[in-house]
Amino acid sequence: MLEGLAVWAFLIYLLRLIGMPWNKYSKSFAYIGGSGWLLFVWVGLITYTPMDLSGGSLVQSPHIQLRPGSTQVTGNIKKIYVKPNQAVTKGQLIYELEDQVYQIALNKSAAQVKSAEVALTSSLDDVRINESKYAISNKEIKINLDQQAEIDVDMNWKKTTLQRYIDQNKVAAFTITESKLDEQKTAVQVAEAKLTVLQSQAEKLLLSAQQAQLNTIKSKHAVNSRKADLANQTAVYAQALWNLENTRVYAPADGYLTNFIIREGQYIGAMPRIQMYTKEKYVLMRVNHQAIRNIKVGQGAEFASAVYPGHIFAAEVEGIIEATGEAQGSLLARETSVRVTTGLNVMNKHHFVRLKLIEIEDYDIPVGAVGLAWISGVKPIAFLGFLDVIRGIIIRMKSQIYYFYTM
Repeated sequence: MLEGLAVWAFLIYLLRLIGMPWNKYSKSFAYIGGSGWLLFVWVGLITYTPMDLSGGSLVQSPHIQLRPGSTQVTGNIKKIYVKPNQAVTKGQLIYELEDQVYQIALNKSAAQVKSAEVALTSSLDDVRINESKYAISNKEIKINLDQQAEIDVDMNWKKTTLQRYIDQNKVAAFTITESKLDEQKTAVQVAEAKLTVLQSQAEKLLLSAQQAQLNTIKSKHAVNSRKADLANQTAVYAQALWNLENTRVYAPADGYLTNFIIREGQYIGAMPRIQMYTKEKYVLMRVNHQAIRNIKVGQGAEFASAVYPGHIFAAEVEGIIEATGEAQGSLLARETSVRVTTGLNVMNKHHFVRLKLIEIEDYDIPVGAVGLAWISGVKPIAFLGFLDVIRGIIIRMKSQIYYFYTM
């Protein structure tokens, strides 16, 4: 407001310098025009170039909990490889836990994997053995059938011979002796007995082949089961290896540590004991409700802090935080209290906007530093661009005061 008044006073000074008379008309112009100009500039600055004059714009940074990747990995700290307030790089070892328990679990899992592999190999051998038995049974059945065919041919020939002997004796009695007939009958009976034995053996061989086939199918099912067991044991081994590897905690990104107080021998459980901040930094700035509709992502901004007096950091709008903590409802099954809710929000006239700091490689702004920030909002006409100039002048003037900030 004072800056806008200074601009108007400078204009009146220039007019007086070139000879403008100081009468009631010029005085009316100076006072009334100055008031109008001041109101115009004030409304424009509030609406189109918001600035947090409280100096409470806060530097923040994403923080990462440095702990094992699972709450199941716990133990006492074996060794710490960093010191408090130290800069770290991605992949740098921070600390490691005592790993005897996890090494034992890994060795046990490796033995179980080996056992599962042996069981799978044995099942595959069983499949090959049963397939061989099935093939042998089929060959024996084929041999038996060939023998039956041979015996059947021989038996038919002997029956034919016997019938010829009988017919011959009918025509010419006693041409064939009784002993010869008995011998031929015996030969026929022996052939029939051999055929019966071979048929019985064929049935037995068929049952053996079916049993071998069923055993082969059963062995293949056992192979699938052993494969599943091996896959399960392999997964258990991978989990045990992952747990062992997670006893060593590394920095996931470039950044720095803060004033941690963990020591070797301290127990690391479900709660993290150390954290780090990344190099990415942003500013959380409050913006009044009149201007929030004119703020868009990607718009330019500036930030100044007492850490670097007189220096202006370029920034841009990274995001608009659409909600406030005061407006958060309760998850409990209860009605909202009118008086409490209104009391929390009646003085809430701002929303947070997140600014991304750019070109800060040569400057180390600590997280938690506060300062001034302003944003160049969307303007309805190009003429209002002079408001950015005023805001730029204001923040540069105020940044000089930071040389005496601690006073």
